[in-house]
Amino acid sequence: MKSSQIPAAFVVAAFIITLIGVSILVLQQPLQDEKEHNINSSQAQRIVLNDSNVSMYYTTYFHVQDWRVNRTTIVNGNIPDRYGTPIMPEEDVWKVEIMERSCACAGIKPIYVIEGYVSADTGEVINITTKKILETEYDASTCASTACH
Repeated sequence: MKSSQIPAAFVVAAFIITLIGVSILVLQQPLQDEKEHNINSSQAQRIVLNDSNVSMYYTTYFHVQDWRVNRTTIVNGNIPDRYGTPIMPEEDVWKVEIMERSCACAGIKPIYVIEGYVSADTGEVINITTKKILETEYDASTCASTACH
C-alpha cells in the first residue's frame, strides 16, 4: 500500500467502525427500553391472562390462533381504573390487548377482547376488562391484520 493511501484507509476504517457501533446501539435500543421496566411486556400479558375471570373468558371464547391479535404497549396519559374512572398513573403502564374474531366470515363481525392495564414497575393490575364488540367499535386494524377481508 502506498503511503498516500494510508490516511484514506484510516478514514474508511473509522467510518466502518462508527457505522457498526451505531448499528449495534440502534438494534439494542428496544431491548434497553424493555429492560428499564421491572415487568416486561410478556410478563404483563401473563399477569392479565392469570386473572381468574380472564382465564375463564379466554378458555371459553378464544379458540383459533389465526383469528387472534395480541398487542402489549406502554401507554401514556389517562387510563381507566377498576371502576372505569380515568386516572393518570405516575409509573409506566402496559396496555395488554388480546383480541379474537368470532368467526372467519367476510364482513365486520364481533370480536372478543381482553384489555388489561398493568404497572410496568410493580406488576399490579390497574384494570382488566373483557367484552364482545364489533371490530369497527374497537379497532378496525384488528380485522385487516387477520386478513379476513
